[in-house]
Amino acid sequence: MKTMASKRDGDLPKTVAVLMTEIPAIALSTGWAYLKTKRRIRMGSKYVMKALLENGMPRELASQLVDQYETDLSVRKLIKGFGGPFAKKWE
Repeated sequence: MKTMASKRDGDLPKTVAVLMTEIPAIALSTGWAYLKTKRRIRMGSKYVMKALLENGMPRELASQLVDQYETDLSVRKLIKGFGGPFAKKWE
């Protein structure tokens, strides 16, 4: 007859195997989402810069505003805004 301790020990290799196969997929999908978000922020800042220049704003002031726009929309600040265990890393 198996005891509770031996059952848990028997499940450990299965648990480790599942974690080893799933963690790379999670890391890849998270990394991909991060890169997509960074790209959207960069593209958005280009559109903001173009619109500001077309409406007659001086290039220096427009550049400062776009830099502030990118800083306010950084992925790290967005994660920090969500709270939780990941937010503490960037405090």
